[in-house]
Amino acid sequence: MKRVTIALVLVVGASLAVFGCKKKEAAVYVPPPAAEATAPPAAMQGGARVERVTTAKAVNADDSPGETSAAFGKGDTVYVSMWTANAPVGTEIKARWIGPDGKQFNEDRIVTDKAGDGYTSFFARNRNGWAPGNYRVEILLNGQPAGTTAFVVS
Repeated sequence: MKRVTIALVLVVGASLAVFGCKKKEAAVYVPPPAAEATAPPAAMQGGARVERVTTAKAVNADDSPGETSAAFGKGDTVYVSMWTANAPVGTEIKARWIGPDGKQFNEDRIVTDKAGDGYTSFFARNRNGWAPGNYRVEILLNGQPAGTTAFVVS
């Protein structure tokens, strides 16, 4: 009996030594589940984009640039025409007019009522006459910068 007890103690002791003193496995880092991807900026949704931002002295019936020009006189009306591609219904297009002093003096906004491609235009005139200098127009598509153009008044 003493032999069985000793053998049993040795087996239990060996088991404890093997399993109880087993080196702990290193904790494996499991990253939290990835958050859902956020939607791309509105300007990029659906691939909507603005191309060929151009200043002109007039625009055609389809809003394409008529007589393109980057030089204007004090009494001229300045048109900005651009090609808008892949624009879904409800796309917001803004034109921010920046004067020679670097300050915004006007902002125009349209929201598309049909999907697809086509020309879009804006215009500005100064009833008192434009001050001489370098101007620029920044175009935003759904609030994101999409293009710019510049013109000079002399």
